[in-house]
Amino acid sequence: MDFKVNIILALFIALLPGLVFISPGILFSEDEGRLESKIEEYEKKIAYDPYNEKIRQELSVFYHNRAGELADDGLWEEAVNKEERALDLAPDVEAIKKTLAFYYNSCGLELKDGGDFRKAAQCLKLAVDYFPDEPILKKNAAAIFLAWADNFMRKNEYDNAERMLVKVERFDEENPYLYVMKGEIAYSRDNYYKAKDNWNKALELNPSLYGLRVKLEKLEKDQAAERNFSIKEIENFKLKFEGIDEQGLADEAAEILRNAYREVGQDYDLYPRAAVPVVIYPKNKLKKLDYFPDWAAGTYDGKIRFGENLGENKIFMKAVLYHEYAHVLVRVLGGDNVPLWLNEGLAEYAAKRYKTPEMRKKRKILLKNAFKKKTFFSIDKLGVMDLNRLSFLSPNRIELVYAQSESFINYIINRSSLHDMKALLEHLKRGDSIYKAVKDVLFVDLEVLERDWKSEFGY
Repeated sequence: MDFKVNIILALFIALLPGLVFISPGILFSEDEGRLESKIEEYEKKIAYDPYNEKIRQELSVFYHNRAGELADDGLWEEAVNKEERALDLAPDVEAIKKTLAFYYNSCGLELKDGGDFRKAAQCLKLAVDYFPDEPILKKNAAAIFLAWADNFMRKNEYDNAERMLVKVERFDEENPYLYVMKGEIAYSRDNYYKAKDNWNKALELNPSLYGLRVKLEKLEKDQAAERNFSIKEIENFKLKFEGIDEQGLADEAAEILRNAYREVGQDYDLYPRAAVPVVIYPKNKLKKLDYFPDWAAGTYDGKIRFGENLGENKIFMKAVLYHEYAHVLVRVLGGDNVPLWLNEGLAEYAAKRYKTPEMRKKRKILLKNAFKKKTFFSIDKLGVMDLNRLSFLSPNRIELVYAQSESFINYIINRSSLHDMKALLEHLKRGDSIYKAVKDVLFVDLEVLERDWKSEFGY
């Protein structure tokens, strides 16, 4: 989710000359070396005469000027430290407090971009403390906590996410994304009425959130399809299914998923604590869910979903559920910035434990024919695909997408390691492009990897 943050606080620039009364003509007039030497000189003076008000004021100006230089260079933490010292020496000067609020704001936003939400939140809280009347700071503080909440939600840690949303409400109760997230949490807990209320509130605040209208339509269909479903929680999974007749299938699915939790979790050294929602649909209801691809045996959209007919083939069921559980971990590690070939390739890699020799042979033949006839997809083209676009392809072409993704990921893992795949996903979550992430983690260009992989097929 994209939280837009206004980081341009131009009003602070106008406030800087407010310190002129302390020592006119000094502000931002000294070069770096002279300022540092002046600071050192005056620190020695104040050590001998700590209550000399003139020395304290002049030293405060030197620190303030140096902080401004550091801020110009984007060195926010160092600027904060200098400005804090300036305020310590001149605690009654409001202009210093407001400038310090600006530095803490910028420092916090930088820390948020680096994923350090705890320190970022501390910075924004201090920014608001120093300049409580500035609404932009409060909105930025809310945005930090929203990003932190979103980070928890991607790990299915909804209790922690809710704690962050309480803080969001304290700073900006009119933020529509607050209610988007409240709705997401309620939806994940099957509280569809609460989800609907929150999403409608978000739309009242921002009618342009068209994605929410799609979610509301999907919620209505879920609510209709899952009416009278039973719920059973087994360790890290919460299963919903229709009637006592499906109890056995639910237990079987839970056992497979518990094994996936352990085995796929070992691949990434990742074991999410929160329960993963799992929905099992009867055949007649699955057909009515137009957002569930008719060519898919299972899907993951925050919930693992599959039809009861999957239980007819036990080995295939294991492969599908391992595949879908891998998507859970990929989302935790990489967020929404993972290209389809990487996401599906890693899921297929997890499922290979239960792929029959016949299935593997079919994939190999499909790939060989694609390279022979030059009908394969480029990695760039796979990178811009999603499940909706896949639905417009023929069944054979859809199968080729999965075969290529699986083959390419197997090649990369054999060349590097699963540990590198985890690092790759973490780079993507930080916002890196797939090209930069591959280069930084694997020390090779994605184009080179693709070329070397193709050469294995004689292309």
